[in-house]
Amino acid sequence: MAKSWLKKISALLAVCMMFGCFAGCSGDDSGETGEGTSETSETSEGTAEADDIIKIGYVFNGDCDKESYSSSANAERLAAATYTNVESCYIDNVNITDLSTAVNALIDDGCTYIISGSWLFNNALTDVASKNMNVNFISHGARVRTVNVYAYTDQIYEGAYIAGMAAAYNSENEKVGVVVDPDMIYTKPVINAIALGSQLVYNDAQTVVAFASTDEEIHKAVDALDTEGCDVIISYTESAETVPYCSEKGIKVIGSLDYSATAENYENLLMYFYANHDSFYLAQNKLIQLGTWEPESYVGTLANGGIVVSPALAAANKDTQVIIDALLPKVASGEAYIFRGELKNTSGNVALQMGGTLDAAEIYTMDWYVLGVQTLASF
Repeated sequence: MAKSWLKKISALLAVCMMFGCFAGCSGDDSGETGEGTSETSETSEGTAEADDIIKIGYVFNGDCDKESYSSSANAERLAAATYTNVESCYIDNVNITDLSTAVNALIDDGCTYIISGSWLFNNALTDVASKNMNVNFISHGARVRTVNVYAYTDQIYEGAYIAGMAAAYNSENEKVGVVVDPDMIYTKPVINAIALGSQLVYNDAQTVVAFASTDEEIHKAVDALDTEGCDVIISYTESAETVPYCSEKGIKVIGSLDYSATAENYENLLMYFYANHDSFYLAQNKLIQLGTWEPESYVGTLANGGIVVSPALAAANKDTQVIIDALLPKVASGEAYIFRGELKNTSGNVALQMGGTLDAAEIYTMDWYVLGVQTLASF
């Protein structure tokens, strides 16, 4: 699976063989890998000398060759590199236990900035960064910056809230299913936001959750949710498998990746929401190129474009777009604050008093489900 970038570096080839991963660089617009080339782009001032080109390394948990969260993030990496004079490389299919080895391989290749493309690496990256103080890191999922770590995260639950409302509006059974990869960021806030969104349509709406990671597990999870009577299923997984599998089974589905280029392939896709890093990656690249980069903190939201909610698609019921249009600006502005009391947990006990609100830190660390959420066994 190794491509030319690894072929020219024996140390990285060993890493690739150990991970079963692939790192690639390309010098043309086609995305194909050229032998012995590097992925760069030219600014209007012209091309810098090779020795002056800044090298940024990306690390992804998933497979960038397969439709997934990681492949979407990799496409955003490529888009950002198009407008800046940087060299950009990556390693994918990296497990937490292999993170340090992958980062060291990128550093050995001359990368002075490392961007984590997965929230899964958040805690582990802090330790890796502390051992490489001459390298700067950008950590997805981190909320606190350090001297060499830029912290960025996403309030993806904002999009999930709107998705939950749209799912319930398109459900005849008042029962929404959710397939969740337990390694995704903020799983409980996302699940709770979906449940609260669905309860805007039906007070007693049920949200049934099945946990799955691999494609085989996702199939089993979808089948189980179907058996439970869920006639709309929302995906929140690294893999994109939920959407095609639901389409194959004739189940209405909402995705959590960018389907703008492929939505027409899925006749049961109602809408989708996703974390968008295009502008964030571009801004980081420009700051790095200008030499003005500093470790800061960033939160992607509906308001700043870090979270995107698609229009209702052809499979959605009439007026789905109307209710999306009504709710989206209220969530973006904070007028429709998602986690505001009174909220009860699944035991029926009050978890948030009437008139109370959860702040960001309390949302990020939420360890309970709202009333109306049912969890199935992991698959």
